[in-house]
Amino acid sequence: MAPSAIPIESHVATVNDHANGDKTIKSLKRKLVNKESIQKDASVPKQPFDIISSAINFRKADHQFWWDKTGSQLAELLNYAGYSKAEQYNELFFYAMHIVPELGPAPDAKGYLRWKSPQTPDGTPLDLSWEWGLEGKGVIRTSFEPIGPLAGTLSDPFNRFETDAWIRHLDDQGLVEGLDLEWYRHFMDTVLPSELERVKMTEKLNFELAPVAGTFVTRDIDRNGPIIKLYIFPGLRAQELGVSNLDVVVRAIQSLPADQYKSLSCEPMLDYLHEAAQKWKMDVGIFSFDLISPQKSRIKIYTRAPNTTEEYLMDALTLGGRYDMSMYSEEAIRDVKDFWRIFIGDAPDELPAGVERAGPGFYFTVKAGKPATPKVYISPASFCKNDAEVLQRLRKYFSTRRNADKMLPQMDNYEKALQSI
Repeated sequence: MAPSAIPIESHVATVNDHANGDKTIKSLKRKLVNKESIQKDASVPKQPFDIISSAINFRKADHQFWWDKTGSQLAELLNYAGYSKAEQYNELFFYAMHIVPELGPAPDAKGYLRWKSPQTPDGTPLDLSWEWGLEGKGVIRTSFEPIGPLAGTLSDPFNRFETDAWIRHLDDQGLVEGLDLEWYRHFMDTVLPSELERVKMTEKLNFELAPVAGTFVTRDIDRNGPIIKLYIFPGLRAQELGVSNLDVVVRAIQSLPADQYKSLSCEPMLDYLHEAAQKWKMDVGIFSFDLISPQKSRIKIYTRAPNTTEEYLMDALTLGGRYDMSMYSEEAIRDVKDFWRIFIGDAPDELPAGVERAGPGFYFTVKAGKPATPKVYISPASFCKNDAEVLQRLRKYFSTRRNADKMLPQMDNYEKALQSI
């Protein structure tokens, strides 16, 4: 008999006192039950979020709050989007170590946030999103506003420094392969206000544009490696200079080094944006670019207009006739028109004053050596009653596409992820 078994068997055999014997039997039963519980727990495979949570203990309660509330959500999205276990561990560790500590103070007992972020409807600092991939797998994106510990106080009323500190931290520590700050330095100097204290803060600027001195960041968890993007709200500098948001963006792009500006071939797009501002009341809301080398980086200009007609849609897609319709396939035109109708077909041709921000938008992308490309983006909350209706319309769209066999399984995974969250 194995030595480890001798003490138990020997003890039971020599005990004469019935009371002590009962205690021994109960003790043995407890050990057997505990062993069964351990075996049962071991049969359920641990997920990356569980293992990381068991190893990390945040020193600050605010950080622990954001990890507990949002780390599990990111984990579910990564899992259902088809990322490998190794990719899930990498992203969750990065999120825990380098993003969670940047999300600022947790809300108080009443849900009040001392600092509200501009990129989410309720002002929370984080926006997780799912981009539909062509290979049946989603691409997950984390957008957030780095928030300083004193943001919203007299010491840092505009949360002015944290985004810069976070990006420089990535650079100093070599945390993102291919990170390049050349355009970062240029556009921070040309799209943000030179003296924030001179900006007259209106209610619109304060909530929509002012937080983080007008910036937030995104980490695209691309299958070929993560990409960091910076998003800037040009409204603060526009207010400082007394010009339009579009003027700020155009001046910033045109002030790039001559060879870089020439390689973008962006004149047709910039001309159209001026034209659309008059024709459709199109307004520039966000300016974005990748933090990689200028030769590879993409500049994106996000716009909105109160118009919802297909005429507006086709005008934007062709840059007001500067592009020939033949550049798009018939299927592509049919797809985008169906998407437009499914989500906003029952809206009035022009949205009433005061809700322009809810209107359908376009983002125009320029990259060295490539023609400018317009793409549609729609905030479904503006046209749907609730999340269930958004999912219903989205499923309707995918079910009528040629590649529905690839899109619908991804739709199923997306819904499962939301249900688990």
